Amino acid sequence: MSTKKIIVLVPVKNEAWILERFLSVCSIFADHIIIADQNSSDGSTTIYQHFPKAIVINNTNKEYNEADRQLLLIQTARERFGLNNILLAIDADEILSANAMQSNDWQLMLKAKPGTILYFEKPTLLKDTSTAIRYLGGGWPLGYVDDGAEHTPTIIHSTRVPTPAYADKLYLNDIKFLHYALVRLDAQASKQRMYSMVENLKSTRGIRRRRRAYNSQNDFSKEGDVHEPSNPQWFKGWEDLGVDMHTINTSDYYWYDYEALRIFNTHGTSRFLFDDIWDFNWEACRLKAIENNYGNTPLFKINRPFLGIGSFIGRQIDLLDYTFVTVKALLKTLRR
Repeated sequence: MSTKKIIVLVPVKNEAWILERFLSVCSIFADHIIIADQNSSDGSTTIYQHFPKAIVINNTNKEYNEADRQLLLIQTARERFGLNNILLAIDADEILSANAMQSNDWQLMLKAKPGTILYFEKPTLLKDTSTAIRYLGGGWPLGYVDDGAEHTPTIIHSTRVPTPAYADKLYLNDIKFLHYALVRLDAQASKQRMYSMVENLKSTRGIRRRRRAYNSQNDFSKEGDVHEPSNPQWFKGWEDLGVDMHTINTSDYYWYDYEALRIFNTHGTSRFLFDDIWDFNWEACRLKAIENNYGNTPLFKINRPFLGIGSFIGRQIDLLDYTFVTVKALLKTLRR
């Protein structure tokens, strides 16, 4: 009999909107759920108390840093439970499909040897749970059968698990993690604004690439490779157990917005003049943050600096980027 444990590694900051769903499902298939909570203030910490498999550790970092939290989670799993376990590094808005545990791929995962990277598809639910965006690229490395390999993460958009060159790769096409990120398009826009600001501060992307990646006019109806109705079997088994898989709670503002305010308070607004974050009413958000007593909220009004110049130059940057991408694609075609 296999002695492997399934250990879920999840970073959390204010995920109460979906946390009960996530922990209810994880409690069924995982042996342990290690949560690195980063100063949640929305009731997340109360929800943890209802799930005995949840092991909560504190991520005390005040900044957005995926590398630190990933290393903290992996180190904790190894210290508490040793090696040779299945580490699943998933976010709170990624819910295992209900038919996954009955698949042949689930048995393949359980039998995989240490030093194996596990790849899974993440169908992204669009606007609600009825439509799924599918990706045909083979999936994401969300799991690792742990042999103690070094993990070398990055600050943002980091691969979540070790991926040593010697490792086997196992593509588990019948195991899906349902990604709820785009069921709240306003929250996704909020996240993208914050990401743009973080990448500005960390110098991980230049302005041209930031404006492309975090374009406020992103049309998610063109995302992915295929759009199709969601498979009812992804939800049914969990619904039969009483797990609510469909309710979506939204808000006027999200923690990403308040984090962006904190960044403004520290760095001012001029640094972000050309980031595509100014289609949002930051001043109304600031007043709401003051009303709710959020710390580190700016005392100064927030409006786009140099309004006309900033808008004009931003459009020129987008035009330059479009030209660059178009020419690059044309040259690639001509070389074939």
